[in-house]
Amino acid sequence: MALTDGTLNLMGTYLAGLCGYASIHTANPGTTGASESTAARKAVTFSVDADGDLTLSATVNFTGGAASGPATYVGLWSAATGGTFRGGYALTGDQAFNAAGQYNLTSLTINGTAS
Repeated sequence: MALTDGTLNLMGTYLAGLCGYASIHTANPGTTGASESTAARKAVTFSVDADGDLTLSATVNFTGGAASGPATYVGLWSAATGGTFRGGYALTGDQAFNAAGQYNLTSLTINGTAS
């Protein structure tokens, strides 16, 4: 028997609370948050649907990255500095900071599936 949508929603809401900050990484962050860019972490919020899927609530604008440097992963953290690394996701589409060192994270969806 699968978990109920109500249970999945509670789990998603809890997870969203654990992942309050995002970072941009220049390479795979692995399990430790390695390769974090020089752009400061930004606070993020997620909407949680009925079955617990998390969707980024608004575009996140990063500044301070290396001009035209790589932006290949987004990381999720518990704090603006230090904190606990929660995981990372490969970026698709644009994978570089612009010439001014800016990068806009426009979407991120986190969901769980089983097979």
